[in-house]
Amino acid sequence: MRKQRAGESGTMKKLLKKIWMAIFHRKKAKNIDPFEELEARGLKIGESSKKRMHSPGGIDRMFPWLIEIGENCGFSINVVILSHDASTGFSNGYTKMGRVRIGNGVFVGYGTTILCGVTIGDNVIIGANSLVNGDIPPNCVYAGNPARFICTFEEYRKKHAEEIEHLPILEHDWTYWSRESSGEEKQQVIEKLKESKVCYIKSNMDPVR
Repeated sequence: MRKQRAGESGTMKKLLKKIWMAIFHRKKAKNIDPFEELEARGLKIGESSKKRMHSPGGIDRMFPWLIEIGENCGFSINVVILSHDASTGFSNGYTKMGRVRIGNGVFVGYGTTILCGVTIGDNVIIGANSLVNGDIPPNCVYAGNPARFICTFEEYRKKHAEEIEHLPILEHDWTYWSRESSGEEKQQVIEKLKESKVCYIKSNMDPVR
């Protein structure tokens, strides 16, 4: 009987240890800085921009020391930043490499690819699924494949400022509507969008002044 209890106690201790280790490693994983390795290998990126990049997985892991990103930038999902081009190795026997410099207050839309040798100025918006293969001057909006000039940053701001005056504005920021809003609240938003098609919610990024 004692042996049975001792065995059960040992099994319970092992189980508790496994649970504790699982919790410990989960907490440890959450605290890992996904940029740590890239920065150790030379990537330069502003602290505010690190918080607004969905994933650093698209940053060139072979030559991150050629990439420099300023402050207050926002990067959507599936953004790729390349500092080399291996295709030239197939055609000429030499792989092309180049610096990528991204200024302050730059927003890069979903699925955009930025090629090596590109410089992007301050206060730039790049539309979704764009291919940036040349320099972009400051205070501009670019989009397309390859990316082309659309309008100035100020023209873009004014256009949406006018829309905000006439379209629905929802309380709370995007994190609330993405993760915390109730089914009833979501349905209310859907009803509003039947007429206006789009609406605005509070951003987690400070606007450029």
